[in-house]
Amino acid sequence: MTEQLSLFPENALNLIDTLPDENLAELDTALNPVDEVFASLTRFRNSREFVDLMQFISRFPNYSTFNGLLLYLQNPLATYVATARTWARKYSRKPKPNAKPLVILAPMAPILFLFDIQDTEGAAVPSTLLQPREIDDQLLGKFYATTLHNAAIHGIAVYETPLDNDEIDSVNRITPALRKKYKALNLPKDTSYLIFIDKTLPPQSRYASLVHELGHICCSHLGIDRHAWWPERRDLNIRGEEIEAAAVAYLVCRRNGLRANAEDYLPRFSGPHQEIPPFSMNAVTQAAGYIEDMAKHRWKAPKKRR
Repeated sequence: MTEQLSLFPENALNLIDTLPDENLAELDTALNPVDEVFASLTRFRNSREFVDLMQFISRFPNYSTFNGLLLYLQNPLATYVATARTWARKYSRKPKPNAKPLVILAPMAPILFLFDIQDTEGAAVPSTLLQPREIDDQLLGKFYATTLHNAAIHGIAVYETPLDNDEIDSVNRITPALRKKYKALNLPKDTSYLIFIDKTLPPQSRYASLVHELGHICCSHLGIDRHAWWPERRDLNIRGEEIEAAAVAYLVCRRNGLRANAEDYLPRFSGPHQEIPPFSMNAVTQAAGYIEDMAKHRWKAPKKRR
């Protein structure tokens, strides 16, 4: 069983001092680098700064959520980034002499260097370049259907049903008692989780609700099963769990053009001077990235992630 460090733990920054010298090699498994930097940078305890980060990552849907985090830590004022080659070939622009490259992780290569538009010069860029992404109903329907398919092969059953006014969308870990309670649903034998979505909601809201509940699963709020790529986490708090799932829903929705639905989740945590509850940013970025992948292609078997 592994334990993922929560954001702002009371002893996060004292962990190195409490470990014997011969046990420092164990630090990697005890302190996740993403959560470590969030524990170190006290400005992220302010909810306004956290909301700014979420909005920033959402502006870069062509890059992973983790790379969006890396970009923010290097230049929170960046607006549109690309490699020097892309700037030259696609936009007839080049980095300024004093331009500062931004480093991200790259597939099939260790790193990639990017330049923000403000650090380039040359031809004018199209007026649409900085406009947020939008999604049409056809693409949304494809996202939703593909996500449902990939959820099913992960042992996640999703049922759309009219919910009463006092009921909300929910996700449950399947137990013998729960399987008996919902016997009429004829749940597949390998079902590990059950999600209820209000079928009276418009398509955009149903997808947002599905992402929110998947966020709870992929952040390990309900434990792990044989399909899980996420580590089992202990000592979680309810407020932390909710902010993780809400942040996942916000990122996935806004990065894919569902701006109105994204705003339904994050404002509840965005008081101007509110200190946000403990949570794991590493869990959020990994879960958001995985759920985005779930909408892109129909998988034949559960996709694993290291």
